[in-house]
Amino acid sequence: MPLNLPLFMVVILLVLPGTIDLQAQTCCSGGVPLSGNLGLPAADQNSWQFALSYDLNVLKTLKVGTEKLDERNRERVTHSLLFETGYTFTERFSVDLFASYVRQERNISNPGLPDQNQHTDGFGDAVILLKYRIIHKGPVTWTLGAGPKLPTGASDITNNGILVGADLQPGSGAWDGIAWSYLLHQPGSRKSMNLSLVTSMRLTGTNQDFRQSQSYKFGSEFQIIAGISDRVLLGELLVDPSLSLRYRRAFEDQVDGNQLPNTGGQWIFIYPAIGVSISSRLTFNLGFEVPLYADITGTQLTPTYRINTGFYYIINRSTNLFNLKLQQDDR
Repeated sequence: MPLNLPLFMVVILLVLPGTIDLQAQTCCSGGVPLSGNLGLPAADQNSWQFALSYDLNVLKTLKVGTEKLDERNRERVTHSLLFETGYTFTERFSVDLFASYVRQERNISNPGLPDQNQHTDGFGDAVILLKYRIIHKGPVTWTLGAGPKLPTGASDITNNGILVGADLQPGSGAWDGIAWSYLLHQPGSRKSMNLSLVTSMRLTGTNQDFRQSQSYKFGSEFQIIAGISDRVLLGELLVDPSLSLRYRRAFEDQVDGNQLPNTGGQWIFIYPAIGVSISSRLTFNLGFEVPLYADITGTQLTPTYRINTGFYYIINRSTNLFNLKLQQDDR
């Protein structure tokens, strides 16, 4: 019996998180923000989309479980430059490509001792996401996606000849599999409003060559993002305010098949954001995210706040470069 791909992906997204041993998260909460930034919006056939953004993730909060510790001598900061482009081939089928450049910093200060500062920078891992719109009827749109995360980022950076920890490396050194779902509803009472639900699952692979004789596997992760947005006119500006809640569950890292202590947990974040339409094709976005809840396995630094800002640009059939040139020639 042939495999029904959309049904299979639904099972992966909705059932798998409940079947995996739920005892974890990962220290990569300070790493490249992959899953939460995947997936460009649905667009017309033959449309190109581009998104370029800067993401700042600051971790200053030290926790054991849900308890916050009164210790402020540690800090973890991740600066990420994120690029995503996508092309819509048909009314239903599209492809997105995600790439990043990341700088990660870890700072530890102790009274009477020299500060311990580490940083790495380089290109991160890339993602190819194949998307298929299975429902596009009336006010409801549902798109499913799947694809690989490619180990394009370095995972062997050293400091004074010593290999930097896996959580500070720009790349993971492993192939991952990603499943993604995007459900959008426009209420009939207000068609400028959107209700959205994004679900993603990243099943991580294993870097078999970490420290030459070791294997390292980052914990898989599951995320749900529920959001509401609207479009309002402020003077001559079209403004899109939005509010999202993000739940993230990440599973424990493994070294040589054994669970790594102090990795694992779950979070709930709130993310207010605003988009400003500079033109019919160009939008400026700004968002600020803070945690509402965190339950950490062991003792870990956990996110304190995150800022994301950038631009989104689209070229569709009526505004593509070829048509613009024809319009100029007609003049």
